[in-house]
Amino acid sequence: MHLADRPGRRERKVVVRMGMRRIGELASSLVLALLAAGPALAQNGQAEGGEEAPAPPPDVGETVGAWWAKTQEPEFLGRIAGALINMLTVVVITGIVYILVMLLFQRAVTRIERQTAEAVQPDRRRKQRVVTVIELVRSIAKWVILITGGVWVLASAGVDIRPALVGAGVLGLAVGFGAQNLVRDLMSGFFMLLEGQYAVGDYVQVGANFGMVESIGMRVTVLKDLDNQRHFLPNGTIAAVTVYEEPFINYVIETPLASADDAPRAMQTIAGLARTIAAEYPRYLVYHGQPETATGNATALVRLPVAVFPTQEWLANEEIPASIRDALANAEIPMREGRDIRVYMDLSRMPEYRYSEETGEGEVT
Repeated sequence: MHLADRPGRRERKVVVRMGMRRIGELASSLVLALLAAGPALAQNGQAEGGEEAPAPPPDVGETVGAWWAKTQEPEFLGRIAGALINMLTVVVITGIVYILVMLLFQRAVTRIERQTAEAVQPDRRRKQRVVTVIELVRSIAKWVILITGGVWVLASAGVDIRPALVGAGVLGLAVGFGAQNLVRDLMSGFFMLLEGQYAVGDYVQVGANFGMVESIGMRVTVLKDLDNQRHFLPNGTIAAVTVYEEPFINYVIETPLASADDAPRAMQTIAGLARTIAAEYPRYLVYHGQPETATGNATALVRLPVAVFPTQEWLANEEIPASIRDALANAEIPMREGRDIRVYMDLSRMPEYRYSEETGEGEVT
């Protein structure tokens, strides 16, 4: 059996060898075909893509040399000289316009401020509002002139400003969406100035801050308090503001006397006391009038009108009444039993509402 199997094994080995040789021949043919088709495939890929291989980077020396040779051309030098002359002309024109406009605004502000110092209410307040608006317009005009001059210089240099303008518009939209507080401050400042809510030189109360308005801008209001400290208040945060029409508050200090016969001496004593306090506190006691007497039922009331600086109510509520008590006690002028000195607002200068039966309408006088 073993000898009989040998012919079959030899036949199988011959078949395997012939198969391996056939596979080798096929592989060799495939490799040769790929090598032969490689250049054709590369040309087809370039034709389909429509793109050429990137060019090698230019040599730096050649580039510098080309630019240097270009600077020697008369036409190129003429273009550069023309652009420089145009830019210099634009700068000079912008500077002249800027100086003239600023001088005009400065003269207008100086003139109105001089008239404001000599004016009385309500004309003073009206002129203060004019000064505030002029200051704002001057600030806007300054930036408009500078920005316009800069754009003009770039255009004279041959720079295409259209992409810059488009970029500025996109930037403005981005700022508008991202800086909402800034937009709120600008809009609030615009309507404050448009409505004339307050002006430079007014005494105002904004929240816990009291002082004089030093400047008003589109974004910030600057307030100078009694300690000479400046408060920069964004216009968008000003929810409520109290404006003092005049830089003082009117009070009436009423002193009850036990006898009407003592009224002349009491009036003389209180008048002398008012002059003394006015000399001691000249910035706090803005004004004091002559004492007046109201008599009735053998008693008398002595009324002293005073005006004190805002936020200095202690002078009318505490200092003057205490001084009047001491002065009357020293002069041996008795006060009415069970009554004390009263301090109340003086409403004599408040507007009055009057109703007319003939027209059926009311008016404030």
